[in-house]
Amino acid sequence: MTFSGVAKLINIESRRLVFLRTSRQISRKIPSWLLHRNVQMLLDGTAAIAALWMAYLLRFDFSIPPAQHRGMARWLIIIAFVRPCVILITNGYKATWRFFALRDAVQLGARSALVTAGLLLFRAAVHNGAAVPYSVLLFELFLFMWLACGLRTFRRYGHEILNRVESGANALIIGSDTTLASAVRHLRCSGNINILGLVTENERLVGLRIDGILVRGHITSLPNLLATHPIELVIVAGADIHGADEILRVAAHFGVQVRLLPSWGDLVKGNVQVRRVVGIDQISHVRQRKSANTAHAAVVDCFADRVVLITGAGGSIGSELVRQVADLSVKKLIVLDRDENSIFELMNELKGKSRDQLTIPIVSDIRDHSAIRHAFAKFSPDIVLHAAAYKHVPVMEDNCCEAVLNNICGTRELADAAIDFGCEKLVMISTDKAVRPSSVMGASKRAAEMLIQQRAIRGIEHRQHGTQFACVRFGNVLGSRGSVVPIFLRQIANGGPVTITHEEMTRYFMTIPQAVQLVLQAATLASTGDVYMLEMGDPVKIIEFAKEIIEMSGLTPGRDIEIKVVGMRPGEKIHEQLWNEGAEVGPTTFPHVFRVKASHVPTDFSVLLQQLEKAGRDRKSNEVIQDLLRELPIDYQTGPYHDTMKLMTS
Repeated sequence: MTFSGVAKLINIESRRLVFLRTSRQISRKIPSWLLHRNVQMLLDGTAAIAALWMAYLLRFDFSIPPAQHRGMARWLIIIAFVRPCVILITNGYKATWRFFALRDAVQLGARSALVTAGLLLFRAAVHNGAAVPYSVLLFELFLFMWLACGLRTFRRYGHEILNRVESGANALIIGSDTTLASAVRHLRCSGNINILGLVTENERLVGLRIDGILVRGHITSLPNLLATHPIELVIVAGADIHGADEILRVAAHFGVQVRLLPSWGDLVKGNVQVRRVVGIDQISHVRQRKSANTAHAAVVDCFADRVVLITGAGGSIGSELVRQVADLSVKKLIVLDRDENSIFELMNELKGKSRDQLTIPIVSDIRDHSAIRHAFAKFSPDIVLHAAAYKHVPVMEDNCCEAVLNNICGTRELADAAIDFGCEKLVMISTDKAVRPSSVMGASKRAAEMLIQQRAIRGIEHRQHGTQFACVRFGNVLGSRGSVVPIFLRQIANGGPVTITHEEMTRYFMTIPQAVQLVLQAATLASTGDVYMLEMGDPVKIIEFAKEIIEMSGLTPGRDIEIKVVGMRPGEKIHEQLWNEGAEVGPTTFPHVFRVKASHVPTDFSVLLQQLEKAGRDRKSNEVIQDLLRELPIDYQTGPYHDTMKLMTS
């Protein structure tokens, strides 16, 4: 920037500060008693008198005939009393003048019109020479609205001036036209933000003003704006801004903090949960590839006019599956979960939507043989999306029997019911922890994958049935219950420390929309029991991810928030794999989706599963369950935590 440019910026900034200081001094001189309701009534009465007087002047070309003086005096008294009283009776003075808005102006107009209507009726009943002309009453209505709204706007502006600080952070707000308007109104009252300009995705708004603030440019002009203006903070208004990763990169290059301000519409609609107001949506935008807003044609054809059963419907993935499948013109949607609260909340969410009458809730456990078969016999599902599972690794290390009975035996109940009742497709949701598992949870999911592959082989090679099977393998899902992001955000909100278990630990991440798209696409591909997975990119180092989230929160890792290494938990691995060495991996008809060819299932697999199930039902010890899992051909091996514990106890 040239010297003249710097001087110009300094001159503009100094004039702005002088204006703010003068305005604040004037605003502080307004005594607090002027805010009292009685004084507000007095001001409105005065405004009514002034409005009627001006209406007379306009009606008689600024020369009121003497014959009108007596009648005007009577009507001035009447209108000065009636207008404030009607506003008082209709609770108009319960609206705070400090936050006067368009809705308040409309309500004030309705009350004023009501008074004018009454006065016109009263005038019609008066037939003496002191009667006011009808046109004067109509002029008075518009003049009173102008004066009354002006008083309230002046009070609001004075409140905003009082709450501005000269030393606040210079901010640039990025958003759409609607989110920018609400953000400006909100931040003006925050007391520590100086809004220097707006940036939008809509090029037609550039050069215009929103709520008095200049739209300085398009998002692509952000580097130039940060280079030429004294910006200290970039605020992203709304959770749906594209290119959030580029915004973060550019802001980091200029040393500018970035904050997320979700829109009130997103909060009310439930698109952003209150406990995630800062963080998960922004983090998801950074990690998420651009995904289609509409379902693929093959997915639409696959689900159209089908009866669909979704298990684990109350969970993070299951509930999103329900939302998306409900929009696919299905014949009937059965949502199954053993948590009645989750089902209740899900049904309430779907209430009023176009296809909620086709949604049937079932509170049941997938391990319940008779309940599952009753559901299949009653509703005859064509497609089953199996999302029900125990997924928390450390918890399952202490509850091995439950992991076996739910993740393996529950899956078998569904698979066999699907075959026996002529279901077309079953898609099971698995995890990358099933590859060379080091945890009981991962081992149980790998065993469930092989069980699905075994049932698929029976249908293909032995022609015992016509049901098609598939599995989908997920990495860590951002924002799901118990995932790392909500934990990090909660720790940051509490002032730290942010805890990680190992400095070298890495994980693959995906978002809930990506996960659900993968399940729906796999349903169109299901045939041979293969495993489908999304192209995950490079694994993310957890310690770097933690630093990134801290920085997104406007804090500095190590200075504001400590990162603490607490040691690995039971069943954890330092690095996850997407498939085993030597696995046959190939493309599919969907971009970024790969097929991992089903592995060989030994003939004694069913016998080994029966032994494992019996041990689970007999509530054998965790050690016994782990030993039986090692006998399965799933390459189950304990992780570093177990090795350390063995050394400590030997």
